[in-house]
Order: sequence, then structure tokens, then C-alpha cells
Amino acid sequence: MAHLTLRRPWRMVGLARRRPSTELSRRTAVPAWPRWRWVCAVRAFLQMTLGVPFMRLTYDIDVAGAPNFGAVAAPCLIVSNHSMHPDWAMLLTSMPRGFRRRVILAAAADDIFGSRFLGLSASLVGNAFPFVNTGSNVRESLEFAAARLGEGWRILIFPEGELTVDGPMEGFKPGVGWLVAHTGVAVLPMRVEMLRPGIWDDDGRRFRRGRVRVSVGQPVRFDPQASYSEVTAALQEAVRNA
Repeated sequence: MAHLTLRRPWRMVGLARRRPSTELSRRTAVPAWPRWRWVCAVRAFLQMTLGVPFMRLTYDIDVAGAPNFGAVAAPCLIVSNHSMHPDWAMLLTSMPRGFRRRVILAAAADDIFGSRFLGLSASLVGNAFPFVNTGSNVRESLEFAAARLGEGWRILIFPEGELTVDGPMEGFKPGVGWLVAHTGVAVLPMRVEMLRPGIWDDDGRRFRRGRVRVSVGQPVRFDPQASYSEVTAALQEAVRNA
């Protein structure tokens, strides 16, 4: 697959080069410290010594399509279904260490960041930022994500916009189509499937090692003339078929 040449999202969304990080952080109250170099080093250490071993202790994680991680360069968008509370950690665990170090997690602003402790923990361990998927602040969240792509990050996002435990995958929000169309980045589709419930999936009264399958699809790119709705629908199918 050819190396991706990123278009300039700061111009496409009306931002000036070198300024989006400061301006958007101020407007959306998103701190810059999770992306500081020394914090990234601490995060990598915590993930390698605590996060990944803990997830592999509590879940048997089968990864299908792992070579596709090497088929896409940063920046890129990673899209997945959202069927379990810890699926973001399962996705990160399935990624090669070097790939994982450049990943930012788009987390629900009203859920994860509704709690100061959860928000702080997600920012430190998952390099998360609050993402709004409804209302008047959606555009700011999308512009913030576009700016981070412009800096060479990989962004992990759950386009359903809500958790669908034990249910069918919901339709994707159109914002993901906007983000892809305005940045021109490649998209890596992923899917998480529960094969055997674990300790986080029952009443928690007994330890049970669960099992999940993480499927990594082939990277996809879109014609610059594709509409947001076309991109959104195609991404939904790509995740289903990953």
C-alpha cells in the first residue's frame, strides 16, 4: 500500500497551521499534557508493564488480520464497533507496541469525562480526549481530531456514538465521514467480538477469564469527491466485514 500523503486539515477546517493545538484546546477545554513527550513515555511504560499484561490475564485476546497494522502509516483513523466497556483496552492490547504509541482515543465527553477520575485516568493511560458526538460542540470535537491527525497521530474512534452491549452494531454517526473526507487519511477498520464472557461481563462474583476476537481489516481510502454519507456507510460495512 502506498505511503499516505496527508492533506492539510487545518486549512480545510479553517485553522491556521501551527496554531490548532492551542486554539482548539482552549475552546474545547482539552488539555495538551497527555501528548507531552515525557507523558507519552510514562504511558508506554504503564501500558507495557500493567495495562497489556492485565488485559491478557483477564481475557484471551485472539487477533485476526494483524499484518494489516503494518499496511497503514500514521496518521490514520481507526474505527471500531463499541460493544464492551473495556473494548478500547482490548483494541490497544491487540496493537503492536510501536503502533500503539501514536494512538489517541476519542472518548465520550459525557461518560468517561463526566467523572474527573475516569477522565484523568483515560487521558493518562489511553491518551484520551473528550469527544462530543451530539449537539453544537460536535464540530469542535471533529476539528480537534483533524488537527491531531495533522500532527501525525492515529485516532481510535467508536462511530456508533454509544455502547451497544449484547446488541447489533448501531449505525455510524456522520461525523466520521466528515472527518475522513476533510483530512484524506486512510482508515483502519477493526471489530471486537465476545467469544466467552469474562469477569467484567457477568456479576463480578467470580473470576472468569474471558475470550474475545479482535479482527483487523484492510486499510481503506476514499475518493476526495465522496460524500460524507457515502464514507460513513462504507466504513460501517468495513467494520462489519473486518
